[in-house]
Amino acid sequence: MEEEFEDIQSKNGWRLHYKKICIESRNHEFSAEEALKTDNKHLNRYRDVYPYDHSRVSLSNLQSTDYINASKVVAKIGPVSRSYVLTQGPLEVTAGHYWWMIWEQKSKAVVMLNRVIEKGTVKCYQYWPDSVGETMMFTDVGLKVENVSTLPGQHYNITTLRLSRIEEEESREVLHFHYTTWPDFGVPTCPDTFLEYLGAVRDSGCLSHDDCPPVVHCSAGIGRSGTFILVDTCLLEAEQSGPEAVNIKNRLLEMRTYRMGLIQTEDQLKFSYLSIIEGARQMGLVTSVSQVECQIAESDSEDSQDDIPPPLPPPRTESLKKEDETSDDVTKNNTDSEQFNGLPNNLEVQEEGVMNNISVEMKIEDDNQSMEEQSSSSTCILTSDKLGERKREMELKRRKKVKDEERSVTETKITEIKAAIKKAEEWNSNKEYMKETVFPFCVGLFMFCVGGYYYFRA
Repeated sequence: MEEEFEDIQSKNGWRLHYKKICIESRNHEFSAEEALKTDNKHLNRYRDVYPYDHSRVSLSNLQSTDYINASKVVAKIGPVSRSYVLTQGPLEVTAGHYWWMIWEQKSKAVVMLNRVIEKGTVKCYQYWPDSVGETMMFTDVGLKVENVSTLPGQHYNITTLRLSRIEEEESREVLHFHYTTWPDFGVPTCPDTFLEYLGAVRDSGCLSHDDCPPVVHCSAGIGRSGTFILVDTCLLEAEQSGPEAVNIKNRLLEMRTYRMGLIQTEDQLKFSYLSIIEGARQMGLVTSVSQVECQIAESDSEDSQDDIPPPLPPPRTESLKKEDETSDDVTKNNTDSEQFNGLPNNLEVQEEGVMNNISVEMKIEDDNQSMEEQSSSSTCILTSDKLGERKREMELKRRKKVKDEERSVTETKITEIKAAIKKAEEWNSNKEYMKETVFPFCVGLFMFCVGGYYYFRA
């Protein structure tokens, strides 16, 4: 595992390594005829992300359809295996099918890695009740979902949901793990918070039952979801067989035979490697870790002030540790990343041309290797706790200022809305008063005048 990581660092680089994985994945393309049927096309969130027919999760006991954009991924790790259901963020029209799949698969947990709205775009339908005591009904599949309890956190929330049949007295509890600080098409700033989240999911025991696979989703169900299951399976393999038995590249290629395009960008691939190395170190499986780029600059599909970056990583978590660590040195090497679409059907580069480019770039890498080694000594390594604390305080102050500004704007909007509501209520009150008093009086007066006219005329 460490040798594979060091080889990428010294020779090919992340971009070339990711391209090689995408090229090799093209040799394992499978059919997705069911997803391309006319009746099923509107059930896909994206037109280029489909489940393979051989690994697609099929719904039963539904009259409308048996199709859902979800794939079952199985990872065999020595004597044990790991099963996951990877799916897209549910659409409003597929939310009922989504819960019916969870009911049929007997899933004990949902791992959600995206926010409902990102960059002003809806990435996922709000398919679960957000407030405690609230209930959502899905009559098309005969299910209802109730929010039993919610435990909010800085980076993720844990919600206990009760899933019940409407017409039958049968219910189950499903844990909902919602990671709230992972940017779309990007990665967290450091593996620590992600490993803490993974540790919470693992501690619940929901990953240990192959007959009750957890449901893992982001927006498309391939980028952030692929990162999650790759890190989890590789860390499990490191526990079972030792870190030297882990081959991250082969594990990812195997997973891509179940669902297309798992891990969409080179930054997500790099973050997966770093999380696996750091997770193994925290579990005591790796005693010494070479100087690696542990902090990654967030990358995103577009610039926006709406997304506030996650806070700086807290002290090392205890969720994946087996023994105390005495060193917390982190190498910070900010590198410019170039996004690359990892979907097998969207690779616009011919294999021969790419391989030629790879060989040329590898030659350049070898020529400049001595220069890189000389410059590596100037890499900034954070060894001072005070420096980290100072940066964390500055980041928190900046965040507090931004939040105060947002709160001020929000309060202003709320005040305006309340004033408008009050004005509307006053108008409705006056309208009702006119209807109940003035209007009957006018009608009575009119009838009195008409009656008096005819009376005196007679």
